[in-house]
Amino acid sequence: MSVTATRQGGPPAAAEKPAKQRYLAVDGLRGVCALALLFTHVAMIAGVLGTKELGGTIASTSAVGGFFTGGLQIFAGVFFVLTGMFVYQGFAKSVINGTPRKREGTVIRRVLRLLPAYYAMYFVVLIALNLQQIDSVWDVFRPLALLHIYDWDGWSNGMEITWTVPDMAQFYLLLPLLAWATFKFASRGKTARARAYRMMLPVPLLFAAGIAWLLYSQINGLGTRALFWYPMGLMPEVAIGMVIAIWLELQKASPNEAPKLLTFAGRHRVLFLGIALTCLLINCARPGSEIGMDDYYSLTALGIFYGLLAILSASLLLSMVAPGPESRVIRAVFTNRVILFVGKISYGVYLWQFAVMHFYLQKPNAYFNGEPMPLMLIRAGTGFWELQLVTLVGTIILSTISYYVLERPLMNWGERVIKRRAARKAAAALPRQREESVPV
Repeated sequence: MSVTATRQGGPPAAAEKPAKQRYLAVDGLRGVCALALLFTHVAMIAGVLGTKELGGTIASTSAVGGFFTGGLQIFAGVFFVLTGMFVYQGFAKSVINGTPRKREGTVIRRVLRLLPAYYAMYFVVLIALNLQQIDSVWDVFRPLALLHIYDWDGWSNGMEITWTVPDMAQFYLLLPLLAWATFKFASRGKTARARAYRMMLPVPLLFAAGIAWLLYSQINGLGTRALFWYPMGLMPEVAIGMVIAIWLELQKASPNEAPKLLTFAGRHRVLFLGIALTCLLINCARPGSEIGMDDYYSLTALGIFYGLLAILSASLLLSMVAPGPESRVIRAVFTNRVILFVGKISYGVYLWQFAVMHFYLQKPNAYFNGEPMPLMLIRAGTGFWELQLVTLVGTIILSTISYYVLERPLMNWGERVIKRRAARKAAAALPRQREESVPV
């Protein structure tokens, strides 16, 4: 199966087929990112990564393990670049080509992709691990409304990783608003290239907002959580995704005007993978901070991390989606059956990993209105590889159930609803078209 734009020994395939083949690698990339985050979170709870969360400094239990697993946190940013690319690409296509955008189903698809799996996980951990924390209806409603990270009064067991869900939801709302705000200005461009670059008007604003929030949050001592829990902190990553979306649509509409960096990336995929790997290794070394720890402890360190996050995310995605000759390395690493399956269920892998660690590490009396302990207070009591194996297997099982029982059926139902609505609109438009075509 080709990952990129051409068949072996022949002309390019049909217009849509190469893109779908390239995006197979993106599915695999989702799987790689989900597994990387699972590894680093297991390392935190197993004690491989040190911490200052409990007062004082608790060092890493493994210098080598702490070095490598500490750098894997950087893969969280890739998900936000993907969001920027996929959500903005439809708007970019419409403006660059000067054609009406198909609005059918955008909201339904995004809601069904994000919320049902999250709600299912939330209700499981609420009943199993958090009943003792409920003092009011607000305690239950707050995570349902995606407000639990903005009115935060401590960890909810199993929900430690869910800060990304409110962030994603807000970007799903923000990106269409940005497209609407720039539509008239961008549409006035006389060429595809002019319209494309006019669409990038929000990009420097998003970068500026991200950098300003980095400085404000750290100068005022708000910590790393505030930096990323609020959407401003990840606006640069979303902006990178927007740029890639615009470039891809410009390349389709006017290949001769394709950005040189996009063309170069399509011809040198392994080089861009190498750039991403270099960023990963630099992040493992934690310049400006402490190697083997679970956080960054200076503004300098966070600034460097911010830059590495942007470069790694952009390099990885460009190596996957840029049109050009295929790469055997990308095909082998990102489109093998195992990683594609993990990519398919990657949202569940992301959501369930802390819940699985709780289920394995808590004492029997912790469940159903019992007394569960926060994971940070029972950390380092289990070997890394034991906890890694249990968490990986448990997460894969729960994610597979979630995908096939809940996520995929609901998304298929959503597609049927979208098609029925489109068919009704088309049928309603026919009489008007016939009336307009009747000569007077």
